[in-house]
Amino acid sequence: MKLKCLICAFLFVFMSGEAAAADAGFRYIRTHGKVRCGTDLSSKTYAYKDEDGIWRGIDAAWCRVFAEAILGNPELFEMIQVENKDVSKALTTNKIDIMLGNTQFTAGMEISGKAAPFEVLYYDRLMLLAKAKQGATSMEDYAGLTVCAVKDSEDYQRILDYSRRYKLNFKYLMFNTNDRAKQAFLLDRCQLFPGNEIYLKGIIQNNYAKDAKAEILPEVIGIKPIYAYVHRDNNTLRISGKWIINALTLAEDEDITSKNVNIFIGVEDNSTRNLLGIDETLWNKFGLKPGWVKKVLNTQGNYGEIFDKNLGENSPLKLPRDKNNLLKNGGLIRSQPFL
Repeated sequence: MKLKCLICAFLFVFMSGEAAAADAGFRYIRTHGKVRCGTDLSSKTYAYKDEDGIWRGIDAAWCRVFAEAILGNPELFEMIQVENKDVSKALTTNKIDIMLGNTQFTAGMEISGKAAPFEVLYYDRLMLLAKAKQGATSMEDYAGLTVCAVKDSEDYQRILDYSRRYKLNFKYLMFNTNDRAKQAFLLDRCQLFPGNEIYLKGIIQNNYAKDAKAEILPEVIGIKPIYAYVHRDNNTLRISGKWIINALTLAEDEDITSKNVNIFIGVEDNSTRNLLGIDETLWNKFGLKPGWVKKVLNTQGNYGEIFDKNLGENSPLKLPRDKNNLLKNGGLIRSQPFL
């Protein structure tokens, strides 16, 4: 009987310890002294170093935001290559703290994976990159061609459904990773390659800038929300990350920009006072630096400014805001008051 009680007590202590350890919070980030963000580094699309060694791209911009909010220094971050299929493993083994970039989210991933989405970063469009075909005027002109795809991926399933629906009879050449599928397309092993518009535009810029051998077809296969992820047991980082992103969306919603943020000194609105750290209570409860929003607004801008610099009209990609506009402007991006 005593042995049973000892075993039960041991198991209780062990399980309690596991439960306490599951929510790592900011512990690993502060131990490493930097925020480690996973992304796709295979092209100059999501994150890359310029000729001066400075990180550029939309994922680098967001990782810089997290570093400012959590550590008080926007340069204390690292970008790490992580394939879509390895996201759960990278988070579970503590290789990264946050996953950004071109990552699918499916029911299967939520059931069996360890990655949990905490907020939409932006919306992308699933499209097809095609080898230029003279005289082509519609998708029927590409019927029967070969698609390079990643097996068991969301993109493959959606292209398969699209092909069936419109009787395009695509053939498929399957690969284990997106990078291998892309390389096969570049080597002319297939004529079509599915992917998010942002990623496909990066391929064109990096490989077809001086000719017209490939083009993105105008048909939109689907709209895809692109999430930021953390380990599903790290509730502290999940909640904080959600409100970090919301802060910059809310700033745009309230017309607070890099050009006028410094005049918001005597503001009386409680949400705005909390947002800008004039009242430090809420950000302190999150364990974040109360003045981080004002610093990011000064250096990078609000959500819209970050989008425009890295994806929109002021970037090489020149994507329209479209679905990435605020809800009040006809888009899907919404904010919540900070109360």
